[in-house]
Amino acid sequence: MGNHKQLPSSKISTTLEWDDLVLHQDLMEQINEIKSWIKHEHTLMNDWQLDSKLKPGYRALFYGPSGTGKTLTAALLGKEANREVHRIDLSILSTRYIGETEKNLSEIFDIAQQNNWILFFDEADALFGKRTDVRSANDRHANQEVSYLLQRIENYSGVVILTSNFSNNIDEAFTRRFQVLMRFRMPSNAERHRLWTNIFSGRIQLHPDVNLKAIADRYEVTGGNIINVLRYAAIKAAERSEQIVTNEDLIKGIRKELVKEKF
Repeated sequence: MGNHKQLPSSKISTTLEWDDLVLHQDLMEQINEIKSWIKHEHTLMNDWQLDSKLKPGYRALFYGPSGTGKTLTAALLGKEANREVHRIDLSILSTRYIGETEKNLSEIFDIAQQNNWILFFDEADALFGKRTDVRSANDRHANQEVSYLLQRIENYSGVVILTSNFSNNIDEAFTRRFQVLMRFRMPSNAERHRLWTNIFSGRIQLHPDVNLKAIADRYEVTGGNIINVLRYAAIKAAERSEQIVTNEDLIKGIRKELVKEKF
């Protein structure tokens, strides 16, 4: 399989565990549905012969703000199931050469099928909306590419995860293709406190003046934001040749994140 590197895909993995993922209970229940499908798929489709009634595979749509755990959830599902998770680059759909997109997609899905990959289409909003009005040969070509990709997704016998940052981009007819629609919300105050506590555990110490609960209550940020604050604060501590993160480090890191959100 030496040709993986030439394909428009990249492997996603994580050193984190499920305990590091802080989500609403209803979302965890939906994640457990995906786990159960992966665990019992062979029994359901073969032993119980449900393959005559059910389409192969499992399709999930993750939607919600960036940094709320969509990619980490996909990586953890793969880690637990001992399956590789591959992020598919959707810029493949913009190729200028007719037939090239279908060829690339066919190769990806064939290799994924052979290796039982979990496929992860990040920020797949281009697939969700209504088809482009056909005004040119290019429009017709683009619509054909999207239709081909959706057909391959629908017939894939493994797990496919698509993500979107915005629920209002999703066409209702499109949602019927999924077994589960999962909304990743902004974390609550209590969830943010857990995230701050989890992320700032380990060898880095917090200055006694730091009050993580107060920070969690005051600043509405995501787990992804907090990871970025950790990086910033750790660099600042290292510049001082110490392993102690100050309240000032955290606040400056948070403000950097909040400024980024405005872009």
